Amino acid sequence: MLIELRLLRIPPYNPELNPCEQVWQYIKNRFKNQRFESMGELKKWLHTTVVSMSSQTIKSITSNHHYKNAFIETFQK
Repeated sequence: MLIELRLLRIPPYNPELNPCEQVWQYIKNRFKNQRFESMGELKKWLHTTVVSMSSQTIKSITSNHHYKNAFIETFQK
């Protein structure tokens, strides 16, 4: 079986195109206006937040029409 791999170029300094940045923004939005008594409580909250994120949630956060358009354009050539 032959598998073809094509890389899609992501322009530099575009956090809206970086899936990791999108997930981090999602977490930061839940972090706002919260107070923690200790670093341990913050770590526990962060761990609970990350572990509770379903794959469907991550897909919805990281889905981006730019990726879809670039993928379609690449394979129509």
